Amino acid sequence: MDHRVVVLATLLACGVIGAAAPVVGAEQAPDADTLPSGAAKPDAESQSAPAEKSLLPPAKAYGSLSQARVTYGRYLTLAGDCAACHTRDDGKPFEGGRSLDTPFGKIYTPNITPAKGYGIGGFSDEDFLRALQHGIRPDGKPYYPALPYPSYTKVKDDDLLAIKDYLFSLEPSRYQPPETQLRWPFDMRDLLFGWQLLYLDNERFQPNPDKSETWNRGAYLVEGLGHCGSCHTPRNIAGAKEHKEALTGAIVDGWYAPNLTDDLTAGLGDWSVDELATYLATGEAPPATAGGGPATAALGPMAEVVHQSLSQLAASDLRAMAVYLKDRPPKEAPPTAPPVPHQLSKETYVKGRKLYSGYCASCHQSHGQGLPPYFPALAGNEVVTLRQPNDVIKTLLLGAPSDPSEAYSPHVVMPSFGSIFTDKQIATLASYIRANWGNDAAPVTPDQVSALRSDP
Repeated sequence: MDHRVVVLATLLACGVIGAAAPVVGAEQAPDADTLPSGAAKPDAESQSAPAEKSLLPPAKAYGSLSQARVTYGRYLTLAGDCAACHTRDDGKPFEGGRSLDTPFGKIYTPNITPAKGYGIGGFSDEDFLRALQHGIRPDGKPYYPALPYPSYTKVKDDDLLAIKDYLFSLEPSRYQPPETQLRWPFDMRDLLFGWQLLYLDNERFQPNPDKSETWNRGAYLVEGLGHCGSCHTPRNIAGAKEHKEALTGAIVDGWYAPNLTDDLTAGLGDWSVDELATYLATGEAPPATAGGGPATAALGPMAEVVHQSLSQLAASDLRAMAVYLKDRPPKEAPPTAPPVPHQLSKETYVKGRKLYSGYCASCHQSHGQGLPPYFPALAGNEVVTLRQPNDVIKTLLLGAPSDPSEAYSPHVVMPSFGSIFTDKQIATLASYIRANWGNDAAPVTPDQVSALRSDP
């Protein structure tokens, strides 16, 4: 294969990147009597969660399609977490425009509302299936595998078409996302035909007759719509998943997606099925041995998946996923080393990432994308990457006043870290922020922090 195909294929390394969202209660699953054959049947537990505002527009019957059919499609859209990538900050659901940063440039997600000429309104059923199962656009060109079609190819035709039926029920948007900006030769889509020939297995999911219905349902969701392996499976030099090491853990955008096999040292060996199902629903499990809090909690991209997708699924489906994951053969997680930006030493990167995860990520989000208008983005923020790092340092030292009349923005409230962090810690955190998520600014020194700390 042409070496450019191998390099281009590394674009596949894309996590579940999406707009941050508030924690929501579990979505009420479609009524069991109206679900197509093979769909999850909700139980009493799945109906008991608090009703809160959903992240997805409601399902509405239209044309010859029943309310039940469109509701089922909406549920599968939640399971696939489609809104996360196809909804940009301050944008309408599914109109695209979210920027996925890669070492080769930016990929902008497309509009998938039913607007003809702008979204997928001109897609036939065959076009939609070809896109999600084969990675081919209606014009015959391949999609970049940032679209997880290597996983969606396992999903049944009728389930994918139910998603299409739901998407076509939405309000069309004429929004046109920016053009994807990849450097040559990575902008040559035809090179992906070679990658698909080598690495794309487009067979549908086949149930294992030796396993239970619950196990098979879990496998269908984990391997297909849930596309868990997109983050939790290591990849080869061509960016394709290492199937022999499936779900044993991988680095995604600097975050470690951990081993999901039943390995006792690095995986889920100490977790029960109930604890794992609770974690998928809430992001917290198992219970702490002492105190009132959880022993672990989802962070970064996993927290976003829980908030936007898993927390809204039926408890029966979450338990099925847990049953399948707990039955995976135990495997040792492969050795991984997080990518260190060239501006930073490994020590600064590791310490800076720990500080950011503990003190900043809950507001500014795992990839520095922020939560407008309350928490500004750090990725691509010109103030963050100014040649003189004074603004970043002063903000970390002083925070933002809790009184809106005194704050930099009426929406922003940020604590002061000057009283709890040393000059070296402030410098480490500032350096990490200035060098990550595509930022490319020089590191900060403790002397620079000390000078600004003492400056009246």
